[in-house]
Amino acid sequence: MDDYSVNLICLDSADTDRQLAGLAYFAACDDHLLTDEAMDRLIYLAEHGQKHVSDVASSIISQAVGRREQKALKQLLLKKLQKGNESQVSLRDLEWCVKLQTKELKLSLEDYLERCFEPNHISWLVKNLPKFYPDPEQLSLLKSFLAYGDDRIVSNTIEGIEALNDPDSVSLFSRMLSHASPRVRSVAAEAIARVNPETARKALADMLNRPDQIESVKAACYAIRHLPDREFLDLALPLLRNRKVRDEAAKTVASLALKRIMGLFDHEVFNAHAELRAKVAGSIIELLREQCNTRFFPVNGREDAEQGTCRLTTGETGIYAYLPLINAEQAKQIAEDNKKSGISFFSRLIYRPKPEEIRLIFCEQQLQPFWLIECEASLDYIRSRPLSLDLEEQVCEIKIGDQLIKPVKKRVDLTVEERCQTRQPIKRFIDATTGKHSDYSEIIKKGTVSPLKMETPEKDGFKLVPPAIRASILIRDIIFEFMKPIKASEIIAQGLDISRLNLHFRPVYAFEFEWVGHDQKVSFEIDGVSGRLSEGHRTTTGSFESLNEANLFDIGADALGLVIPGGEIAAKLAAAFLGKKK
Repeated sequence: MDDYSVNLICLDSADTDRQLAGLAYFAACDDHLLTDEAMDRLIYLAEHGQKHVSDVASSIISQAVGRREQKALKQLLLKKLQKGNESQVSLRDLEWCVKLQTKELKLSLEDYLERCFEPNHISWLVKNLPKFYPDPEQLSLLKSFLAYGDDRIVSNTIEGIEALNDPDSVSLFSRMLSHASPRVRSVAAEAIARVNPETARKALADMLNRPDQIESVKAACYAIRHLPDREFLDLALPLLRNRKVRDEAAKTVASLALKRIMGLFDHEVFNAHAELRAKVAGSIIELLREQCNTRFFPVNGREDAEQGTCRLTTGETGIYAYLPLINAEQAKQIAEDNKKSGISFFSRLIYRPKPEEIRLIFCEQQLQPFWLIECEASLDYIRSRPLSLDLEEQVCEIKIGDQLIKPVKKRVDLTVEERCQTRQPIKRFIDATTGKHSDYSEIIKKGTVSPLKMETPEKDGFKLVPPAIRASILIRDIIFEFMKPIKASEIIAQGLDISRLNLHFRPVYAFEFEWVGHDQKVSFEIDGVSGRLSEGHRTTTGSFESLNEANLFDIGADALGLVIPGGEIAAKLAAAFLGKKK
């Protein structure tokens, strides 16, 4: 038995190792050994074999197709296309059909495309059928797919129509420049440019001159980068100012600039001396590297301040001190009346301390700081959301906007784009020494304030306690909390409108008592406005040198790390606050 017969039997085996051995033989054999009988068995393995066997068999068939007449494969494919449905026809079958280049298969492919509902098959056929079987009469069939709801199919249809070289194609492509899909507009512009560059320039210029239509601008930039024309630079440069399309504009400007440079190498001086191209190209690279290091990249590496800007506005700002409504003697009496209760309950139960055993060891009048902020955080953004639409049995196509959709199933999965706007009013009291949230509304309601000029560390016998929490930290925390990550495809605007940002100093009487002989101490604070007594602790006054308006609103070096996208909180607050003081 010869090698051909032995390996033909291997292809019939149920053992995959023997199948692979037979496939290895037919992959290396001459075309005359790929008989109809052998091809029939290869086709069977491609259709029914395990994946690795099927892949090898398919590869052998693909290489053989087109080199000789394959009657068995042609008959199988004709049968599939004429009687089969999408589940019985694969993309591999379609590829074999176009490679075989027969009139029967061409007609069958056209008929299959006309009745096909499988998006992947449609997308492949509208692009490749005209390339392998160019026929002007296909134009009427392909034109119908320009109204399809799938932008991939529409884009591939444009490429297929272009392959027909029909004189009417420019008018068809021009209509596609107003399509809802940026991808379709871009492919149409490229096709026009290859057929009629002047028409393409006018269409692309119109797309670029609509900066509010972001996707349209991006599509035009993409098309320009793939066109031979280098004369779009004057249109692309202004787009760099628009942060929403800046990345695409930068790629386009770079591409156009490179095309200009490459145009230099068309000069006749390079024709006879190819080594000059390498020399000049090397010099260009070296000069560009030097410029990048010294001119184009900022030393501090900071990004453009406009990128991702968060708008920050301020209204009323100021520093105020409350006038005490109770005096020092009244506060001391409140402390004396409560000093015994400050001793732990267990100790009082056992030892029953006498009032004279609990003596005052420290008292101080303080102005303790807290922040009051009233603001509104806002966020304007675009998000994409999947949406499923159930169709009735009789529905064969639906139109949504400019999109015509021919559903394969009775359920259509769409993606909708939503513009969302959120606003959240915020009012907070923050202890400026600890950063904790506290309720000072009673003080605001009862108290009387006067502007505070921090020229000395004391005011009317009260020592000023320097705030540890600065305004920029407070604002940063609010921004980071509200501007939390969201599923947004684009942030249109975000802002924090501050109607009031005030630093208040409230009068506090601080006392510390000691139970003599028992090593127990208790501290009280009596609020000078509300008279409320609370547990206290000794507060160090810190360095008064750092207690000034500039530092409170963080215009010093401490603020450098407090950055929001688009600029520094500190600088914005300082400018807003100090500007109102002029």
